[in-house]
Amino acid sequence: MRYLVTGARGFVMSVLVERLLTAEPDAVVTTVDLHAPDHLLTTHLAGHEGRVQHVRADVGDSSAVAEVIAESDPEVIVHGATVTHDAASERLDPGRFIHVNTGGTATVLDAARRAGRVRRVLLVSSGAVYGSSPLGLLTEDAAPAPDEMYGISKLAGELVARRFGRLYGLEVPIARLTKMFGPMERPSSGRAVMSLPYHLAAAALAGRPLRVTERTLRAGGDWLSATRAAGALHLLARGTGRGDGVYNISSGVRTGVPELLARFGVEALPAPAGEGVVDMDPDAESGKNGVYASDRARRELLWNPGDLQEQVTEYLTWARNNPAVFVASR
Repeated sequence: MRYLVTGARGFVMSVLVERLLTAEPDAVVTTVDLHAPDHLLTTHLAGHEGRVQHVRADVGDSSAVAEVIAESDPEVIVHGATVTHDAASERLDPGRFIHVNTGGTATVLDAARRAGRVRRVLLVSSGAVYGSSPLGLLTEDAAPAPDEMYGISKLAGELVARRFGRLYGLEVPIARLTKMFGPMERPSSGRAVMSLPYHLAAAALAGRPLRVTERTLRAGGDWLSATRAAGALHLLARGTGRGDGVYNISSGVRTGVPELLARFGVEALPAPAGEGVVDMDPDAESGKNGVYASDRARRELLWNPGDLQEQVTEYLTWARNNPAVFVASR
């Protein structure tokens, strides 16, 4: 199978690329990103150099995208290029979310349908589309209510994808990711805010407690490792599931912050408001901060998110082998 993966320098997509190459010995992957692969990515993909090609391109550049698709001739595209939310970026440059998350999606889909050979484009979306929904447990049928430019742009990208599917007969499944953590997470141009598990891994490596606001200890969330998410994305990419389906890729359960601390073996150091490394609001556990039901993915993809402790243990092993990733957070 010939794959093209956009946003491949990002942490979830880089884990997916490694999975594609490992699980399919005959797979050939073209990675597309605005930036050249860093040392961490090339190390992560070591041993597969003959079957992976890295291309620098802006997904908003229609000519560049059309050229790379024509030259790589993929059967499947996984569109994961994105700019994730952080308050400072949203206020400074709100248009960037639209350019990348919505415009980039339209550009990739248009190039894919013109190429002719592409049969499936997997759109990697986010539970941010649920936004301010009052629901604490979100199924894929819950009404979207995005409340930030990130979620708005991701929902718009989903709508664009559905319309392309209907117009041109493309298979365009959509995967909505929950709160992600795991190997390859590090600051990038598209990801400025690190997950709570990232900070927990840094604290575990340093053998120190983690400063969190007092209210954070009453909060919780739906966390999933990128390695488990990559398993679901791989299934969707190779043709499992409905070509027009929407799938929550999530743990499907709430894990409280104290439990997560215990799983990482890290103690909490309560901090006043505004002084913690992490601050979560326990009264805001609905919508995008709620739990995303994963029943559809379990049923139709025959996928299982797996055990959280195994995911944490796997992540800590990777972290110990890549301590430089966490230097800036110590």
